Amino acid sequence: MIKNMKTIAMLLSASLLFACGGETSQEVENKEPSFSISANIGGLSYKKAYLSEFKDGEMMKLDSADIIDGKFSFTGKVDMPEVRYIGFNEGKEVVSVFVENSEISLNAATLNPDSIKITGSTIQTQVEAFKKSTKEYDQKLRAIVDRYYEVEETGTEEELASIEAEYDKEDSLKFAFIEDYIAKNSNSVAAPYLALRYLASQYTLEELEAVKNKFSKDIEASVYVKNINDRIEILQNSKVGGPAPIFSMNDVNGNAISLESFKGNYVLIDFWASWCGPCRAENPNVVAAYKKFHDKGFEIFGVSLDESKEKWVEAIEKDGLTWAHVSDLQGWGNAAAKLYGVQGIPHSVLVDKEGNIVAKNLRGEELHKKLEEVLNAES
Repeated sequence: MIKNMKTIAMLLSASLLFACGGETSQEVENKEPSFSISANIGGLSYKKAYLSEFKDGEMMKLDSADIIDGKFSFTGKVDMPEVRYIGFNEGKEVVSVFVENSEISLNAATLNPDSIKITGSTIQTQVEAFKKSTKEYDQKLRAIVDRYYEVEETGTEEELASIEAEYDKEDSLKFAFIEDYIAKNSNSVAAPYLALRYLASQYTLEELEAVKNKFSKDIEASVYVKNINDRIEILQNSKVGGPAPIFSMNDVNGNAISLESFKGNYVLIDFWASWCGPCRAENPNVVAAYKKFHDKGFEIFGVSLDESKEKWVEAIEKDGLTWAHVSDLQGWGNAAAKLYGVQGIPHSVLVDKEGNIVAKNLRGEELHKKLEEVLNAES
């Protein structure tokens, strides 16, 4: 009798569990991983919050949530940890958070990104620890730059050279720290994410491949690893010694000019923009090189990362740039710049008569010396 009563009680307990929506161990095991983001931010006057991702150069909205007394939440799932952006006021105010399939909380008294405490995301914690560790390097580098500007007008060449050497040394220490941090966290998505942000735009093909080879196979599916692979492919396709990728673009009059049209001459593909101070500062040197070597078979193919045709044309005329110029007026979205992996300007690529890349980023006297070398070898 007692045994039967125990059996009935167990059955009743089980039926009650199912009636109340409880999960069996099998259901918990089969449940797909997901994330939840719960936020409590004081002083919010906005009615909506939007969860977005940055994809193909644009912020894409994924979800929206009503804000009630500063509280709102999002749920979903990600295949691999990835940065998501919580936006307010039509995207004018944004908070970034590394989202992984876990319970993530955001808490703050005000909507100040620096004061928002984010918990529940392992990758977010790693990235924040990294940023905190690099602050000391950044402070030292800023102090050196400030000191340089203080004596730029009155200091001797030796003093300026000494400060520049000091900056290079500290900058090298910072990059060594970044590489070491990435190597130590090679099984975390934080590694390729930080490599993209801090190394990819400045590293050579060989340097970037060395960093990428340290990543764990467990994170190969990450969008950040894929982006690094894309960057490596671009650098492979535009490396010194290889053929220069062919492109065609319209000039100021709407006529298409192709890189192929310069075959038989040495040509400098000069990526620049009217709004780029360092580009405009380098232009007199490029003009001098053009005047000096043009009659010996040297051409320049200017590619502008401008968006305003008026400002582009104005800069061409003002700086006396008398060679061929093209632009698709897409700014950083310039198709040729993407093809060559341009991440900063001025950026230049010297191509020989056969269409092969001879050198990159020749500035100042280096440009003149290289042109002297290759053109004299031709005569």
